[in-house]
Amino acid sequence: MTFNLHDQNGGWVPGEQVAKDIVEKYGTPAFVYSADYIRQNFNDLRGKIDSSVDLLYSLKANPNAAIVDCLRSCGAGAEVSSLAELHTAIRVGINPNDIIFVGPAKSTEEISDCIRFGIFAIVAESSRELEIINEQAGELSARHPINVMLRINPDFKTGGSGLTMSGKPRQFGIDIEQVPDLRDTLSALPLVRVMGFHVYMGTRYLEAEPIIENTEKILDMSERLSKTLGTPIEVVDVGGGFGVPYFDNESPLDIQKLANGINSAVASFKRNNPSTRIIIELGRYLSAGCGALLTTVRYTKVSRGEHFAIADGGTNLHMAAVGVGGFAKRSFPIVNLSRDASETSQKTTLTGPLCTPSDTIARKTSIGDVKEGDVLAIICSGAYGPSASPTGFLSHGYPNEVLLDGGDLHLVRAGDEVNDIIAAYRLPGDLPLPPQNKEFTISVRLSASDAHYGGGIVDGAHILKLFGDAVTGLAAVQDGDESLLQNWESVEFLRPTRPGDFITVRARVTRQKRLRRFVEVEALRTVRSTNSGSSSVEAVHPPERVATARGLIVVPMPNRSKKVGV
Repeated sequence: MTFNLHDQNGGWVPGEQVAKDIVEKYGTPAFVYSADYIRQNFNDLRGKIDSSVDLLYSLKANPNAAIVDCLRSCGAGAEVSSLAELHTAIRVGINPNDIIFVGPAKSTEEISDCIRFGIFAIVAESSRELEIINEQAGELSARHPINVMLRINPDFKTGGSGLTMSGKPRQFGIDIEQVPDLRDTLSALPLVRVMGFHVYMGTRYLEAEPIIENTEKILDMSERLSKTLGTPIEVVDVGGGFGVPYFDNESPLDIQKLANGINSAVASFKRNNPSTRIIIELGRYLSAGCGALLTTVRYTKVSRGEHFAIADGGTNLHMAAVGVGGFAKRSFPIVNLSRDASETSQKTTLTGPLCTPSDTIARKTSIGDVKEGDVLAIICSGAYGPSASPTGFLSHGYPNEVLLDGGDLHLVRAGDEVNDIIAAYRLPGDLPLPPQNKEFTISVRLSASDAHYGGGIVDGAHILKLFGDAVTGLAAVQDGDESLLQNWESVEFLRPTRPGDFITVRARVTRQKRLRRFVEVEALRTVRSTNSGSSSVEAVHPPERVATARGLIVVPMPNRSKKVGV
């Protein structure tokens, strides 16, 4: 594939037409990802690393299901660190035998679901966690011991990482000097089976030598620990941490040199351990270059001689771009998709919409003679974007996320509307906030697996159920949860809907008489699924009306102590 790539770091740059289409269909701010770039990047790496080494995608870098599914189709497994990440990996179809669960504070629910799904291994990070795994396996009546890898905090360290994860006091893993004491612990845990070791030394390596050295030392250490514990060495996870260049003074990682070194270390190790599974886990390297944050300049101004462009997306959406997670506060590469930056030598400071001076995306950068309405792309934003950012700050909400696959755009995560944010709040007494104009809105994604309509076209009964939910919510707001739906009238189903669509149901009070309230309800299809078995969706503009109805609600026992806004 031929891509428009950034000269300095090789990240994908959306074309001008792609930007225009996204602005028109979804608005900004929005993250856009290139599926073709993801595939080519993964396949290029896969072709260089020995085929016996398994590549796992770390969902923490970008947990969007469409990204995960794209990498699954290329052959990647998954390294997960939360219940939602685990369920995402399972639901996009990654083989449980290609999933590991890592994290220093796993809940009993997370451990239980790992056992239920039968994933390849739980990566244990303390002796206490081993005991809890054994307890959960017993409560679930496990018929065989649970496969576990021990995460080791080694006594060696190497330089070159942007963020050190091991080799010093850390919350991660078991200190290597504590490993001999685990023999007695493990002997008392019949439902735990240690099958190998996991080490993650650091992240954002941009030189091959430290990664190769880590790989050699981890493989050698694993052989020694296997003998110390008297356990098999069926798998070793050597970590990863492959970096991508973000800043002007950084160069891309030499992947061919790195692959040659890793392949040599693996070949040497496998002479004595031919059946041991070797794992490398990668997040940033696989997803960062595929994505860009598109943000529109709303205002420009000059303050005491410094030129500012104030855009609709900033720290709240892309914390990494403004200096977090081991980054110095330097500027990510930014491209003005609306005009040629070479037309002027003017330097511009780009900020986001937040009421804090820390919301500075780039200081005195070359993005052209910026005008209001210009669309800017922050490059290499496919990793640690919205999911690693304070999207709740100032209540701007989560942005749209869009996947470009071939020439088609897919909305793969709908951004937050105002009501999505406000509806999550509750007042004392478990009451929602009073609706504006006495309205209540719910949004539902209709799943093809729901038994009440058997995976077929959504029928009128299901729409009536959604109407009832909306009216119940409206009644709860107005009457302290004591209103009851008495009957429907003037029900009209305008068109069928498909499983996977997002339906927005709105209920509004139209007339009141004593304790009898008349409501009007409508259902609108706002987002259409392109395939009921896929996570891809696309917005419907304008929304399509699905059904309308009128109803009567009564208030049998007004509760004035809970009444909020009749």
